[in-house]
Amino acid sequence: MAISILMLSICATLGCMATAPASRTIIENQHQFVRLEVTARANQLNHSHPASLSESELSNILSSFTVNPRQHSSHEKNFAYMAAPRLPESSPAFSPAVTAFLARHLSQALQRATPLEEALFFIEDPQPQGTVLITSGGCYIQEGRLHFQLANYRHPTIGTTEIIEARANPLHVLSHPGYDLIPGPNGTIQPAPMWESLLMAWSQHAIIDYEHTYQKSGKSKPQSDSLRDNTSSVHTTLTEHLRELEQARNDGLLTEEEFHRLRIKLLNSY
Repeated sequence: MAISILMLSICATLGCMATAPASRTIIENQHQFVRLEVTARANQLNHSHPASLSESELSNILSSFTVNPRQHSSHEKNFAYMAAPRLPESSPAFSPAVTAFLARHLSQALQRATPLEEALFFIEDPQPQGTVLITSGGCYIQEGRLHFQLANYRHPTIGTTEIIEARANPLHVLSHPGYDLIPGPNGTIQPAPMWESLLMAWSQHAIIDYEHTYQKSGKSKPQSDSLRDNTSSVHTTLTEHLRELEQARNDGLLTEEEFHRLRIKLLNSY
């Protein structure tokens, strides 16, 4: 149901009736993936993509995230919740292995993303007694800021229903979070809308002003870390994105009218 609502929202905003959002896989295996996907939020072409946030920068940002367990969770009487190990106060949000996986592949995704796309991720962590912990979300760049959305964090589940839901839509929130996400330096949490958060579970949205880190330290951002500063790279990337739009039209994901409208927006964004 939630997936259907998301698809209808995307189509209504884009003015199309595509059967599913276009997606491109960066990496995928049995328990985790990173992919690029057109989302309802990205249709206005206001994402600063492509954006070359380096793997080391992303690793530093992700390593700075910590979590605090919430005292009261919607999972407390759930068997899967009771069987899952709980993290103590101020624990690192991600293990070194997860940080390395996300930093490498989200960096690759952001470098390949069009202004229409966001980088989505999904990780399942099998536990004893058949419990699985689900972590999923997405990220995008907007005007020098990394927007990191954590839809699910160590969400405990048994069976395959919620795993299938989160795999199909990593931004779908399965329940109220059991942890509070705490961003590192130059990071803030965007408050959830008051009334909506009372009625339904809401994802945690961290905003990291990563470019401010360079300005404050007096360091200059590496030339290779900005595709927009390289005319040749911009030209190559624009060509690639125009080809991707054309391929989406040829595959039936876009109508002729939608193709021309998005092509004009893409050209105007460079």
